[in-house]
Amino acid sequence: MGYLWFNGKVVVEDEALLALERGYLYGDGLFETLRVYGGRPFLFEEHVARLTAGAEVLGLPGIPAPAQLRKAAEETIAANDLREGSLRLTVVRGRGSGLCPVDSGPPVVLVTVRPGKPYPEELYTRGFRAVLVSFPRNERSPVVYLKSLNFLENILGRKEAVAKGADEGLFVNTSGRLCEGTVSNLFLVTGETIVTPDVASGLLPGITRNLVLRSARNAGFAVAERPVEPAELFAAGEAFLTNSLLEVMPLVAVDGRPVGNGRPGYVTQTLRELYRKAVAESLAVHI
Repeated sequence: MGYLWFNGKVVVEDEALLALERGYLYGDGLFETLRVYGGRPFLFEEHVARLTAGAEVLGLPGIPAPAQLRKAAEETIAANDLREGSLRLTVVRGRGSGLCPVDSGPPVVLVTVRPGKPYPEELYTRGFRAVLVSFPRNERSPVVYLKSLNFLENILGRKEAVAKGADEGLFVNTSGRLCEGTVSNLFLVTGETIVTPDVASGLLPGITRNLVLRSARNAGFAVAERPVEPAELFAAGEAFLTNSLLEVMPLVAVDGRPVGNGRPGYVTQTLRELYRKAVAESLAVHI
């Protein structure tokens, strides 16, 4: 058994908890964040399916079965008496030496919750303001398509946006086309069509993105997933952002220029209502 210096003192390795795990040392892990409504996690199976698919890409063995993860989530929600808030599943590869260990310890699984509504209602009335991030998203990188712990690009993009007085940063890819926000997927309303960058443009295929696409098609909207030029955003009638915590957030300005009339639009409002209807029907809760 070895020793290490951790938080101001020399301790036995095992007392350092996550300090030697590969998630801490290399970002070798995955996470999912989802909403909790009425004490129940929303779209839990879809989030676990994405987590499991990411684990297969990373070659991360020993992920608990979906039923075990649901039990862990429900126990954590109950222990915190959580009615409304968010839940995060984090899975990291266990201890192992080198960048590509032949053997590593069992995965470390962490379930955490945060109470309260993630975003105040006044933001949906006002809408988000965004800026284009100054450095590109590499659509050729496999990491882009995983919900991984390697989040530094997103952090730097968000810091840049906040420094410019914006709520979100939008990435373009190496070809100069729009792909996604630092924590969100992007949609435009162009004429009669709802347009969103295709996955190959370099984005994480969001769980909420998929639900919004299904809801839009079911409601009779024309929908297109394709490469999107930044100029299309400034010419759009309206735009919005999605993720599990934002739900459907109006995007009213980019780089200081209004999108459409600079106010939340009809299509955005309709899709937010459809999203919340899906939550209520799926979980049988009032939101």
